[in-house]
Amino acid sequence: MKTQDEHWNMGELWHELTNRRPQEKVIGYTESHDQALVGDKTLMFWLADKEMYWHMSKNDKNERIDRAMALHKMLRFITYAAGGEGYLNFMGNEFGHPEWIDFPCEGNGWCYKYAKRQWSLVDNPNQKYEYLNNFDSAMLSFLAKDSLYKEPSRLLLVHESNKVLAFVKGNLHSFSIFMQAIAMYIR
Repeated sequence: MKTQDEHWNMGELWHELTNRRPQEKVIGYTESHDQALVGDKTLMFWLADKEMYWHMSKNDKNERIDRAMALHKMLRFITYAAGGEGYLNFMGNEFGHPEWIDFPCEGNGWCYKYAKRQWSLVDNPNQKYEYLNNFDSAMLSFLAKDSLYKEPSRLLLVHESNKVLAFVKGNLHSFSIFMQAIAMYIR
């Protein structure tokens, strides 16, 4: 059973993001290609579920979509900021692609139907996928600046009831990292 986000254990989240041997370089990711190969849901679809099919229009206000988009951004940002010296972006995850990739195999009758990405979603000016893609670009640019992704992360505070993780990455505190990332995204 999946844990609802309001019940996430922040200390456990930090442990999963940073658990490795000292000086061992790792690549962080929020979802892997293996999930797609077995037909699992994408991260955004786990967060938004079927609401993605009906409420991604920019003029559609939907609490579940808004929450899912915010969580999608936060999860990817903390994974990139604290989860390693590099980041693996799953195809289409940068804009919250709703579908999995199901490569042709014996189990699906060698079908090519789901062996594609719907790249047109991010280019549709009426859809919210553009917002996720813009955030992804700003996030990658920000953390690549001054090679921050190469710097180790150091935990400062875990506050379980408020769901807060504070950490240092290079010479930036998590609040500073977060605020600078937001500033870049807004521009």
